[in-house]
Amino acid sequence: MKRKLIFCIAMMVSFSLLLAACGQKLISEDQAKEAGLAMINRVFDVNETEAAVTLEEQPGLSYINGVHAHLGGEDPIKYYTVKVGLLDDGNFLYYAEVNAQTGVAYRVDRNTASISLSEEQRKQADVLGNLDDFDPDSFLNIQNDAMSIVQGLIQTRLEKDVPIFRMYPDMVESDSVDFPKVRLEYIVVMENDTIYTIDLCWPSMDIIGVYNRTSDHF
Repeated sequence: MKRKLIFCIAMMVSFSLLLAACGQKLISEDQAKEAGLAMINRVFDVNETEAAVTLEEQPGLSYINGVHAHLGGEDPIKYYTVKVGLLDDGNFLYYAEVNAQTGVAYRVDRNTASISLSEEQRKQADVLGNLDDFDPDSFLNIQNDAMSIVQGLIQTRLEKDVPIFRMYPDMVESDSVDFPKVRLEYIVVMENDTIYTIDLCWPSMDIIGVYNRTSDHF
């Protein structure tokens, strides 16, 4: 009886390991490319067809009492990067991340270096002066006024049939690379519980980032 019990336990452990191994099956590079390009084209309203695809890996995470932590025994997190349009500085025009197990593209970005400002927009940017003088609080009214742009993106390109539950402005920031362009960030919560982070680039007000936090595995 004891031997049978040990044998059953061993079989259960082997079966659990087999399920875990099956759960680690990854999508192909072609599938990742398709998913990444589809989200890039939808968000930025372009028609890109070629991309460089790379499988990346990050240390795994545990979720302990509502907090992510590295305990040391987690399986690594694997995802694909999808990069489109090599620029002169070695960076890419568009960037996407795709969950290597689910095949879901959860993040896309546009390089702000690709955004050309009109003469009027350059005049607006020149008023900011130097980066040392940059005051994020001076953009609060602009950020609130631009919420309609984010709403339009959600309703026409991301979640056409799902109402927005709540949307609110988040960070305002710039750096030595982007200045005098400014990043306006928004958090959007949908009624289906999907949570997005959306980024606009001031003063052109182009969409430069969409991050589906609900589908992200980090």
